[in-house]
Amino acid sequence: MPDDKRKPPSAKKPKPAPGRKPRPATDKQAGPATGPKPVPPGGAPAGVPGGDLPETVRKELAALDEQKRDGKLTAFEHAAKRKALLQGIEGQGKPKFGASPAAPAKPTGEPGAGAKETAPAAAGKKPEEADEKKPDVKLPGAWAAKEKERRAGPKTWTEGARTDDPTKRVVHPPTADGIGSGRSFLFLFGFRIHSPRDQEFLEKELKEIDDDVAVLRGAGYTVVVDPQATRKDLLEAVTGRGEGVEKLAPAGVYWSAHGSEDGSVQTCDGGFVVPDDLESDKIDPGLRLMVFASCYVGSRSRTWRKALGGRPMVVGWGRPVTIDRAVEFLQSRADTETDLDDLIRRYLLTDAPIPGEGGLAYAPVDDAASRGRLGDVPERLRTVVEMLGAKWKTEPNWVEVDVPLEDKRWEKAKVFVVESAEPYCEGEPMLAVESDVGELTAVVDPPMLLSGFGGPGYARVSLVKSGTDMPRIVVQGFLPIARARDQDLAALVYQVAQVSDRLEQRIFGGDMR
Repeated sequence: MPDDKRKPPSAKKPKPAPGRKPRPATDKQAGPATGPKPVPPGGAPAGVPGGDLPETVRKELAALDEQKRDGKLTAFEHAAKRKALLQGIEGQGKPKFGASPAAPAKPTGEPGAGAKETAPAAAGKKPEEADEKKPDVKLPGAWAAKEKERRAGPKTWTEGARTDDPTKRVVHPPTADGIGSGRSFLFLFGFRIHSPRDQEFLEKELKEIDDDVAVLRGAGYTVVVDPQATRKDLLEAVTGRGEGVEKLAPAGVYWSAHGSEDGSVQTCDGGFVVPDDLESDKIDPGLRLMVFASCYVGSRSRTWRKALGGRPMVVGWGRPVTIDRAVEFLQSRADTETDLDDLIRRYLLTDAPIPGEGGLAYAPVDDAASRGRLGDVPERLRTVVEMLGAKWKTEPNWVEVDVPLEDKRWEKAKVFVVESAEPYCEGEPMLAVESDVGELTAVVDPPMLLSGFGGPGYARVSLVKSGTDMPRIVVQGFLPIARARDQDLAALVYQVAQVSDRLEQRIFGGDMR
């Protein structure tokens, strides 16, 4: 057998094709370098010249290296912070680290022909644009007016034409005299007319309000039910100019429609209403109760209350809810004190004072995750996620774990390290787990929030700051990371996720985010 067949494949050299000269060896083909590659100043990644990094970044990288040497950062923390720092400056017009440098520009003239040197243009920009400052863009006032006009819904070709069917609106007179004499209550539904799914929601809710209508009429109230409510209907309702009840004080309004995170609510013709659309000085002083059966709007209840003149109680959902939970809100139940029948009984069948704004007696604290760090959580969780059958991904300051629960549901939780400040364990690193539930609103009463979670375990319910008007409900748990076994950590992660999932089911009907 010839010798060349006994050689490994890497030792064989292909023969050049006839008529072609063999390609000269490149640096990579010439073999390994004779010495180690120099490390750029500031710990720049391999293949990137130190001058390619901004001075501030080099200093921050050097500070991270020093903290690691001093034992202030673990290897996992150092790697995560370094990665986040370098990723933060990619995509700013420079090539990604490790990429081949761009080829030099061709000269514009012959050497010595008087060609002038020009400063290199910023990456991704033309030379004349390199140092240009982007002008401040101010939107014309007419654009803002157009946005406000768009909120009103679709335009009509005929002056005075309507986008709803006025014959759908029903005004029910009172069946007896009582506390509601001279007052009105309006059930307004802003579900989109041409959406079959929205109309299904509407039908389910309409079936549940007959008992509320009867109770209000028996107390002297004139009750309006409008399944096709527009922006105009809402604005007129809160100012005491509602169609059919113009001379009556609006004691309460129930508005059911889709809501958005900014606090806006949709109307039946595709328009929407935001708190800024209201003129607070024109709100009827007799308005006592404003119920928004809309997702998210409860988290902006203080903004809506201010827009409504600061007097009425504003109730709504802090997060998205299922239609089943929305229907339950309209049903009379003995296990809660915050459904619609409870609100009507408490604030419309008596002259009980409306709770003031006041605020919380104790201000919520920052959530633990905002003070957390990654530490060696990824290493500690490797066995735990296998025990739970969970999914996970590493973020700069925590690990997000998606935990499988009963009934094929999943719940996300953040896992991180935080130092304790409590007595007898001050400064001790704790493994923390935190899962988000949603904003606290008037729909959530203490039994709903706390009952059923008093058994021995690792999870607890807390209120923390949020980016909305209302504090946020979270479920937390903490264990000393140095003394906790894998089984303890698995129990902590699972119990926090389980309690969070149960609260979401109880308050919002499920995790609708």
